[in-house]
Amino acid sequence: MLTLIKKNNLIWKLFSFFLRIDYSFFWKIRKVEKYKKENYSKTHFEDKLFLKFFKKKNKLRILELGCGIGLRLFNLKKNKPKFEMEGIDLSKNSIISARHHNNIINSNIKFTNSDIENLKLVKDIDYIISSFTLIYVKKKKLINFLNLKKKKIKKGFIFLEYNSLNKSKNLSYYVHNFKNIFKESKMNDFKVEFKKIGYKRWIKQDHQAYKILGIKK
Repeated sequence: MLTLIKKNNLIWKLFSFFLRIDYSFFWKIRKVEKYKKENYSKTHFEDKLFLKFFKKKNKLRILELGCGIGLRLFNLKKNKPKFEMEGIDLSKNSIISARHHNNIINSNIKFTNSDIENLKLVKDIDYIISSFTLIYVKKKKLINFLNLKKKKIKKGFIFLEYNSLNKSKNLSYYVHNFKNIFKESKMNDFKVEFKKIGYKRWIKQDHQAYKILGIKK
């Protein structure tokens, strides 16, 4: 349906205007394919980036923001069985699918149906990860989340997200200036590096995909 809407420029502009008021509504109602075990046999470029970073690390607590059906975490768990993991997502159906697969393969990963505003972190987290999730979160909400939760992050974060220093014409998601977001959320205890990702599918006209790595000082 979304593909058909995008073909009509005027309708897409009107539709995206309302989406930008609150993208979370779209993700809450978005239709999710019924559980299929074969969907969990895939490995994407995002998975390779996370696996590379965590290759020499052991016994960590990982939280993924916007985990979807849990593919990132399941792929990471295959290689890092000692990692303690949790994934959160707005989509109830995605979490149901993730929990179902988790029970089948007994991966012991926790999946929670929540948005970042209502997320309660009881335990400290070593690393928070995300892949093209924060682009659907309003700047104010994102700053508030980082400001409130930064003390719970013990080692760092890895965000694979679109980023730009300039205003983007994109209508499908928010293109944040993460440098400003980190500044406004006072992430002074983290050394943050931005590395462009040259993956062809992620190169856009006026913004770029980055691996944003924050390490606790």
